Amino acid sequence: MTPSLTRSLLAALLLASSGGATAYAPVNPFTTPGVPGTGYSTTIMGPCYCDQTAVFSPVLLLAPGTYDLGTVRNFWVPANVTPDGGPDQPVLWLLFTPWEPVGTWEYLFPEPPTYADPVTERCSLVDAACNALYDGNYVETRLITTVAPGQDAVELGLIGPFTYAPPSPLPEPLPCTLFIIGLAVTAGNSRRPGHQATANEAK
Repeated sequence: MTPSLTRSLLAALLLASSGGATAYAPVNPFTTPGVPGTGYSTTIMGPCYCDQTAVFSPVLLLAPGTYDLGTVRNFWVPANVTPDGGPDQPVLWLLFTPWEPVGTWEYLFPEPPTYADPVTERCSLVDAACNALYDGNYVETRLITTVAPGQDAVELGLIGPFTYAPPSPLPEPLPCTLFIIGLAVTAGNSRRPGHQATANEAK
């Protein structure tokens, strides 16, 4: 393999690698100014007598595009037992998830949902092994949201126990570096005397 071909293949590889990761516009929904009067904390009632806290960001007015709202880690919670004097029911483990409405302010923003439980499991109150499978478990979600043309607003709601990490304000450095190196190698390769001589001979 000639040095010229090697350089060309290296440039192609670097340029291709630079497109493998996508950087999204970072927005922290809890520190970015939003619609006045929106954004609050509350307690909501979920299924099976499960009270959980809920935190809602202000409604953010954003231009169409794709945004990184950060990362949330949602934990499983037990609903415990029936409090009304009836027979105890099995523990119902619930996973409360992020709520990300996207639309046009203010028409497509109804009252917040009471709860979200996409996945549930039942464990007997005395089944320690079953309960241990869910105690402390969590699901981590990167909150990538797209505002489509004709839309202008986003709101994030976090229900149940969670930890939140805001998006990084910096672009991903590796793809940018690879892209720049790829361009440099390509430009240097095209300016080599061998290429100019070949072009002159073809005239």
